[in-house]
Amino acid sequence: MSQIVLSLVPLSAELVELLIRQTPDVPDFKVIAGHDMDAGQVMEAMKDADVVLGDYTFHQAVTQDMVAGAKRLKVIQQPSVGYQHIDVDACTRHGILVTNTAGANTVSVAEHTVAWGLCLAKNMFFAHNSTRQGRWEQMNVKPTEVMGKVWGMVGFGRIGRAVAERLRPFNLSRIIYYDVVRAGEDVEREFRVEFCELTELLQLSDFISLHAPLTESTRMMIDADALETMKPSACLINVARAELVDEQALADALRKGDIAGAAVDVFSTEPVEKDNPLLGVESDRLLFSPHVAGVTDEAAGRIINMATENIARVLKGFAPDYVVNKD
Repeated sequence: MSQIVLSLVPLSAELVELLIRQTPDVPDFKVIAGHDMDAGQVMEAMKDADVVLGDYTFHQAVTQDMVAGAKRLKVIQQPSVGYQHIDVDACTRHGILVTNTAGANTVSVAEHTVAWGLCLAKNMFFAHNSTRQGRWEQMNVKPTEVMGKVWGMVGFGRIGRAVAERLRPFNLSRIIYYDVVRAGEDVEREFRVEFCELTELLQLSDFISLHAPLTESTRMMIDADALETMKPSACLINVARAELVDEQALADALRKGDIAGAAVDVFSTEPVEKDNPLLGVESDRLLFSPHVAGVTDEAAGRIINMATENIARVLKGFAPDYVVNKD
């Protein structure tokens, strides 16, 4: 019997099959397109699936009820780093592995982070809008230099380390980081970083970029108290998870001038809603993007190729890579 791949991505079944077949010697399989199915249809289709290709738009959730009846299902391959729309605990209880594409968007997010730091330092948004409107406000832009400043990173995994690499040419006075698991001394030497506890990092940093996963210990870690601890001249960059930051507290801090600026790529509700408190803040040093820090053309290619190659491994009887619910 042919194995069945249920594809929840907004791509044709023919294209998904073609991508999987790029890996040699894949046994016979069939792809079923499920992105446009409703939840009940997905649940029925999942009963016969051997592998599920998750939805990178996060529109199609994978719930406890769905996986409970999926007796043949071995692996759910999510084509993104994040997998918050999948009930991983339920998958684990039912013996289903959940895999992602860890590292595929590392370069993209790291470049986005550094670019935003430069935009905030140089006040580029104000400079662009002012000049475009026909004003000539050289004395009002008030850019600063990154050189000699302190850059703090919360989270020092793949992306944090990639950011540290890209910051080297800017001759910062220090690059510091906080992580629940401190890196080894050899890693700190390699990336020229210093470990700090979170409170100290907040006090010392001119730029703070967030690269931590969302856990119960990191949820709302940047709250009103944390923002008050930061320098009035400091800027916050969130390219990780919206729930790491109290959005209302950040809006209040920007209005009061408790911090100098912020750049936000992730929001508590996406697409961002009109009543999000950050949208009501009038500031030239508050930058937004629609959750695209990791969505370059190059990263998208790496993500779909990693996902389909991993599916091919499973179809051939091998253990998958990038498992997120290992014992």
